Amino acid sequence: MAAQRLVSHQYQSRQHQALITHVNTKQVQVVNRFVQGDFCNLIFSKQTQADFQKLFVLLNKRQRNERQIASYYDGHYYANLVTQKRLNQTDKHLLQEKNQTVYQQQKNRLDTIQIWFDQTQDANKFLTKTRKTFQADPRQLNLAQVSQANAYYKLIKNRRWQHYWQPQLQKILTYFKNAQANKDKSQLAQENAELEELKNAPLTQAYRPAHVTIIDNVQAVDVADKILQDAGITANKVLYFSQNDKTLSLLRRSGGHYHTQGALIRVTANQVMSGSYRIRALISNPSETAGVITDPQQSNFGRYYEDATGMNAEINTISDYNLSQPIFWLKNNPTLQNSILFSNSQTLGFIYSGNSVLNNGICVAESDLIQLTNVVDSGTLLYIS
Repeated sequence: MAAQRLVSHQYQSRQHQALITHVNTKQVQVVNRFVQGDFCNLIFSKQTQADFQKLFVLLNKRQRNERQIASYYDGHYYANLVTQKRLNQTDKHLLQEKNQTVYQQQKNRLDTIQIWFDQTQDANKFLTKTRKTFQADPRQLNLAQVSQANAYYKLIKNRRWQHYWQPQLQKILTYFKNAQANKDKSQLAQENAELEELKNAPLTQAYRPAHVTIIDNVQAVDVADKILQDAGITANKVLYFSQNDKTLSLLRRSGGHYHTQGALIRVTANQVMSGSYRIRALISNPSETAGVITDPQQSNFGRYYEDATGMNAEINTISDYNLSQPIFWLKNNPTLQNSILFSNSQTLGFIYSGNSVLNNGICVAESDLIQLTNVVDSGTLLYIS
């Protein structure tokens, strides 16, 4: 009877084969040795032996998943053994876990590896393309391409690939720096003058380079300027989101009016209220203890902490930042590992990339998110019309 009670206490739902979150592994193993040694069923019935066997099968599957996921980590990088095939196999194995708390914990850790793997693959593709251009004719590279190559390198989350690309990228950066320094002064002055003209000139037609989405923005900026004027906005720099056009644009105030700085970025999904917000943090691969204060009653509402354990809040596994109070832990939502946090006095949200549609969120392409992190900073005004 004691053995049966021990088995029963390890289940959250025996009907659904769901073990409790923290199985008493040591005690189960000790009793199981006695059960397995009772070959003639003198002490334990066949049913008890069968029940222990089922329990061990479920426990072993859980531990196998944990070992597999742990093997994918190399500190804050993913291990060399990681492949898409292995990630897919582990993802299928996780479906055998019926305890939702354990499943979500393991799923979050696996999703983090998936994101690291995907962004590293994207970086490899872009850097390979940049290297080919550099090898063919270094003079073909411009400042935008070199800057983006450097940004993609920072996304790499595998030590081997990081070591592989570091000297090659350094070679490109050194060449470009020297080439810029060696340019004829008159030529450089002429180029700077042309660049200033381009900065203040509106696009006359749509243009779509491979790494960013751009649409004709002459009329859009005029509308944005009027809306910001009517709203009494006077900030020097505004990240403007038009929900009607589903576009983001960085605007600068000059001569009493707002002018575009760069291209419009297309928003692929959004669920956010109109109004004024502030960019609070540019988040990139946060620590395991990173968090955001989500309680509007707190004076530091919307603030991001790289280590939020000092806030005296329990760590949970809630992936929806709208539901997790008083702190949302970044590790619970892999989609937000690279994102931009914004908030006002009552609402917080994120600009992110991926396929998810998040409440109080703005979704853009990954390359556009990288571009945004290079042009906005903490304190930038975000206005949503």
